[in-house]
Amino acid sequence: MKILIADDHPLYRMALSGLLAQLDAETTIIDCNDFKELQEEMESETTLPDLIVLDIRMPGSSFEEALGKLKKEHPSIPVVVVSASEEVSDMTLALSLGADGYIPKSSTREVLISAIRLVLSGGKYIPSQAFSITSSASSAISAPPANQEQSVQATLQLTRRQKNVLELMAQGQSNKEIANALELAESTVKVHITAIFRTLGVSNRTQAVLHAKEYA
Repeated sequence: MKILIADDHPLYRMALSGLLAQLDAETTIIDCNDFKELQEEMESETTLPDLIVLDIRMPGSSFEEALGKLKKEHPSIPVVVVSASEEVSDMTLALSLGADGYIPKSSTREVLISAIRLVLSGGKYIPSQAFSITSSASSAISAPPANQEQSVQATLQLTRRQKNVLELMAQGQSNKEIANALELAESTVKVHITAIFRTLGVSNRTQAVLHAKEYA
């Protein structure tokens, strides 16, 4: 697996590289100092990365321009933003531009690894801070389905692993029991559940299970 990291803080790049190397024994990490280096790396590489991790504020191009270009030219490559900013506006911006995840740098190493695994499995990671949005700008992240057809579509958007987690939730299993059954870390299960809540537009396990039973 090949991962491209772009962050203008060398020490953080080093620490992040060490963490992401735990994802797979064959992981190759390439680090860039800014958006310009990232773009140059993408243009020079013969083998594209499996994941791009970048900060939201770096020298060079604007974040909007850089991420927009990345997703336009390489829509199949997942992009995760790892930033010191915990502003909901920054989360909304990143996700609206096509980022597959937004991880605050204040997150624990367990959360970061679990979130990255979620994105690599085809899901999207949105931190809990994003669920406090009350303005209309939040609709792109957490708006609940408006009608039955949208509810069905929301259920279909769940990844295979998320559906597995939801099925075990419906059986009344705890996070620990789900983790044991699916051979996952409990922190990974929590990340999946957060993603399920967001996708279904619900706020707790009971609502998620009822939604699944109604629209399965």
